[in-house]
Amino acid sequence: MALRLHPQDHGWHGFYDVLERRFAAEDAVGDGPLHRIIRACNRERPHLGTSHLVTLLCIALKGLYGDWRFEPMFDDKVGLGHKSDLLAETLVKYEDDVRKQVLTRQNSFSGARRFLVPQVLISHFAKRQGMPVRLADLGTGAGLMPRQLGSWRNFDRFAPDLTWHDWRPDFIDADYQLRWGVDRQPVEDLSWIRQCHGPSGYYDKRFAELEWAFEQPEVEAATMRYTALDLLELDDLTAFVRDHDFNVVTCSFVLYQYDEDDRRAIIRAVTKALPGQGLFISFEPTDDLYTPGGSIRIYLPGDPTPVEFGRASDGHCIGHVSAGPDYDDFRKECL
Repeated sequence: MALRLHPQDHGWHGFYDVLERRFAAEDAVGDGPLHRIIRACNRERPHLGTSHLVTLLCIALKGLYGDWRFEPMFDDKVGLGHKSDLLAETLVKYEDDVRKQVLTRQNSFSGARRFLVPQVLISHFAKRQGMPVRLADLGTGAGLMPRQLGSWRNFDRFAPDLTWHDWRPDFIDADYQLRWGVDRQPVEDLSWIRQCHGPSGYYDKRFAELEWAFEQPEVEAATMRYTALDLLELDDLTAFVRDHDFNVVTCSFVLYQYDEDDRRAIIRAVTKALPGQGLFISFEPTDDLYTPGGSIRIYLPGDPTPVEFGRASDGHCIGHVSAGPDYDDFRKECL
């Protein structure tokens, strides 16, 4: 399983090994619960990218166990064969539940630090253009990121852990006329988001940061609207952006969930709807979760060709933003 080759191991690698062992056991007999779940997903959700499908399967299975610190499934001292047997027993009982989650949910892997990229880009762009911000956040999950924008407490806590190439961005509080979250049903809550976090101390810390971020006064007070919309309904997506006159659209760890053709179609749907003074910021896992970090791409109105702004060394914005080929020009012209 390619995902286990990712150089950062924050709890999932061992589970990938168990999953691969279980798939091999099912291959030997010709079928099994995992194969049936994958076939159902390929039939009913054909647009999913491979890494997202595997991730959803792992999340759904992880949710069947208790606290990772006390579960044999996540104990490095327990043998792989025994873990595979435990997983087989679990699947016998809960195959229908796992299939339902894989068919209906998204990997709502919200993080408290990911707002830093849009915070910096949107606020500097809005100041340069002299415009109020009308924001639509695609794949918003529980809607944390749109509420964090303009929060000096969040910026003050997390910004020092993310450096930028040849730049030290200031905090700027843009004028947010409208904040709107967009996602498919069901709406995610904190219990699902916790399930999406990996079984490790690293992810326990990330989830504690997320809870802290939600509790900050300006985040709690931020007014945000929500619309249930499947991003693959392209005409509806274009109309939504155009009808509400959004001039900034964001998505974070969302487009990677779909295959390449659908990603391009979503980008075209958004860019053709943006007004002349507009911005579409996409922050996506580098190489679809197979390598560390997140790619920062910016799209301008009417143009689906990305501005390759840069790359964050870690998907949780702990580390450094390196410059892409368009970094200097975009900063000079737009920020």
